Amino acid sequence: MSREFCVNHETMRKLVVEDLGMKSYKRKNVHHLNDSIRRKRLERCIQLKARFAPGTEDQILFSDEKLFTVEEASNRQNDRILASRSQDIPDSIKYIDRVQKPLSLMVWAGVSADSRTNLIFVPQGVKINSQTYRELVLEPEIASAGEKLFQNHPWTY
Repeated sequence: MSREFCVNHETMRKLVVEDLGMKSYKRKNVHHLNDSIRRKRLERCIQLKARFAPGTEDQILFSDEKLFTVEEASNRQNDRILASRSQDIPDSIKYIDRVQKPLSLMVWAGVSADSRTNLIFVPQGVKINSQTYRELVLEPEIASAGEKLFQNHPWTY
């Protein structure tokens, strides 16, 4: 704005912030929801609500998995190194190594209204498909945790 109106940057800042009482805000990214998407979401919510009888919501097990990668985070804009000359910075600090496939670990967990499951750590390199997911995660954890999670209620996986 200061260039557009040929005014000093600090003068423009004082005018906007102090005199007009305005503040600069960043734009936010949000999901695009058109009418069709809104209708589909509403239909699915209604179906999900109808699927469970009143009072049975405490018998639902919510689960999720997350893949963690072991690699140093870098933000070129904010990660700065102060030095008189570039040659004075040791290579171990100056450079961040990247590999094509960093070490990773998948973690699975489940939670219900009253309880939670143990964390399941899936080792790197294990190909996850429906069979291995069932063998590594569902059968060992859900079978043992089902009684604790859903005590007197019927349950299945």
